This record gives sequence, structure tokens and C-alpha cells, in this order.
Amino acid sequence: MDFAEVLKELKEQVGFVDGVVISGGEPTLHPHLKQIIKSIKDLGFLVKLDTNGTNSEMLKSLDVDFVAMDIKAPPEKYNIITRLPSKIEGGTACGEVSDCFSSEIQKSIDFLKSEKTDYMFRLTLSPLLTDDDIKQIGKLVHGAKCFQLQQFVPNDFSNSHTVVHLPHTLESAKKFELLLSKHCEKVVLRGF
Repeated sequence: MDFAEVLKELKEQVGFVDGVVISGGEPTLHPHLKQIIKSIKDLGFLVKLDTNGTNSEMLKSLDVDFVAMDIKAPPEKYNIITRLPSKIEGGTACGEVSDCFSSEIQKSIDFLKSEKTDYMFRLTLSPLLTDDDIKQIGKLVHGAKCFQLQQFVPNDFSNSHTVVHLPHTLESAKKFELLLSKHCEKVVLRGF
């Protein structure tokens, strides 16, 4: 849909809708994201951004009302959980892909914790995550206002004919909630 059509539709919703969520893929990859947000805010809407935190410079430049940042795993498991290659052919400025993501994600975490913009960190509880992984993630976000643990929903992408990944139980999620509560002001379970 052309963005002019989106704005036209939003104009018709003024007074009925309070806010707009910009989600993805990864919205911070869009070259005109700042202008898109400004156009939406100029209509009087609140703007929430869903991001994976891998573009900290873009995140720092945005005027949004709320940020929900997904954290997928501790740094050493990022490529396993996200299925990214551990190395990029030809190399990268920071070596391993996980090092690049880890650095950018930590910058985004630190930025959000230091800003007045309201935010939450979110983690979908992949069956591959362990207690130790959750403890490490807790250390990454230490001092955060809010952390949401979301239930993993198996699908054809996560499961194959040879491997089936089952979601964590509510009991397991509550244990993770307790581990994270040592590092975050508020921990919320969603989808359990």
C-alpha cells in the first residue's frame, strides 16, 4: 500500500484511533522511517515502534512514544535462535555476526534504559533457551523497567519432520519470570 493511502486512511481514523504501531520485518531498515513517523505524529497519533534493536543509531534518532524491543537470545546463541549465519562471507567490521548484533543490541538496550521514552523488552521463549540463557539476558537488561516473556508457538519454520520443538510450560515460564525479576522492575508473562 502506498504511504499516501496509509495517511489518507489514518486521517479518517482521527478521533477513533489513538496510536499507530510500526512493526516489521525490521522497521529501522526503512530509509524514510523518520519521515513516516513524523507524518503520523503530525496527525496527532501516538507512535509505538517494534524493533529488534540491531540499528541503534536509527533508534536514537526517532521520535516515538513507546518502543518494544525484542531480544532473541544471549549473544552467543543469537545465530542459533535467529538462524543467522555465525559469519558473513567476506567478513564484517566486527568479525562474527553475533558480535555485530550483540554490540548493536547492547547499544539499543542502554539507550532505551537511559531515555525518557517508555519501553519494554520482549523475549519469545524459544524451546532452545535454558535457565543460564535467561540469566544472561537478565544481566544484559539489568535495571530495565519492563520485560515481557512471550509464549513460543511452534510452526512449520520452527519444526520439521525430524525435530519437534515444544513450548516451555507455564511452570518453566514462571521460573524464568523469577530469574528476570532480579534484573527488571516488572516482568510480564504473555500467552501462557
